[in-house]
Amino acid sequence: MIRNRKWLKWGAPVVVLGIAVLIAGVLQATKPRLEPRAPAERQWMVEVVDVVIADQRPELRAFGEVVAERDAEMRALVAGQVVEVGPAFNDGGVVRQGELLVRIDPFEYEARLDEAQANLAEANALLTEYEAMLRSEQSTATQNQVQFDLAQRELDRRETLFREQIVSEKHVDDGAMAASERARAYTQAEENAAAYAARAERQLAVIKQAEVAVKRARRDLDHTRLVAPFDGYLTGTSAAIGKRLTVNDRIARLLDLDRLEVRFHLSDSEFGRLAGGKSGENGMAGRDAYVLWRVGERDLVYPAMIDRIGGEIDAASGGIRAYASVASGADGVPLRPGAFVEVVLADQLLKGAVVLPESALHQGHTVYVENGGRLEARAVKMLLRAGAEIFVRGDLATAERVVVTRFAEIGPGLMVRTE
Repeated sequence: MIRNRKWLKWGAPVVVLGIAVLIAGVLQATKPRLEPRAPAERQWMVEVVDVVIADQRPELRAFGEVVAERDAEMRALVAGQVVEVGPAFNDGGVVRQGELLVRIDPFEYEARLDEAQANLAEANALLTEYEAMLRSEQSTATQNQVQFDLAQRELDRRETLFREQIVSEKHVDDGAMAASERARAYTQAEENAAAYAARAERQLAVIKQAEVAVKRARRDLDHTRLVAPFDGYLTGTSAAIGKRLTVNDRIARLLDLDRLEVRFHLSDSEFGRLAGGKSGENGMAGRDAYVLWRVGERDLVYPAMIDRIGGEIDAASGGIRAYASVASGADGVPLRPGAFVEVVLADQLLKGAVVLPESALHQGHTVYVENGGRLEARAVKMLLRAGAEIFVRGDLATAERVVVTRFAEIGPGLMVRTE
């Protein structure tokens, strides 16, 4: 019994191990054999666009702000209390040329005008008096001249008679005395006439001053009524009945919505393309464009025309400002100053160019063409980028199909499949 147990203790593991080896050998001998196969080539799904070579004129898009070509600051021209405001005097109110905005109490200015007119009338009356006195003295001088001539002839006769010893010396002296009196009277009348002429001349200057005072008083009275200088919209109104205004107080802003323009920015390269023709910068004026205003889910379009180019280059960006005048839109919705809009105009003409999506370009100079189910690399030169499109020219032929799908493994010789 003891020997059998020892045998089982050492022999059982050997038997089990042998059976395991036998089973492993059988499994190894009966396992299926796999024949090695070459891996299948991957085929990529891509989208393509057909090549069309033609003269292209892309759209240049710029962003800008709508501004009023005429923007008037309405300010009080005289001081006083507001006694009346116009019916449309409020923010957003539409006013017409000559329509009343505010009226300032005119009492003081009417009184000043009456006083100035009275002073003018008094000055004119005094001038009339001086002119009458001048005519009187001139008439007196003329009469004294006649009398002096008569007295002088009488003196000459008496001196002749005295030499003939017909009259006495006293008779001659009396004639000389009479001639001297007439000469003195004539001289006095002449001096009086000259004095009245000078007074009349001075009075003309006084009248001129009085006329200026009347004009100033009348202008101040007219300025008590502040009216719209042109048709437009009011904003920033700040006057009311009873409010006292001083000279130059701000009352409102008047915007001319019939003459709106868009102020937008052109980069250095965009300005160079647009102004690069034979006509240069002047060729931009009058160029047609349109303005796109996105309001909520609506896109409002307004015809426009390039009006002028700014006078200086922006030192920060290197670009320049441009201005486009805007016409009324067909839908009747008026633009508003301050709106942020997009300006679209025709860019430079590109001859023999191809339009492709931006995703077709790789490394800035390469596109891939699908030919017989495989990719071929073609070298191109990018002429212009406009939004999500690029304009290129290079080793492309009409009707070839350019791949526009991007993936990391893209390269020459890849197998592709199009939808």
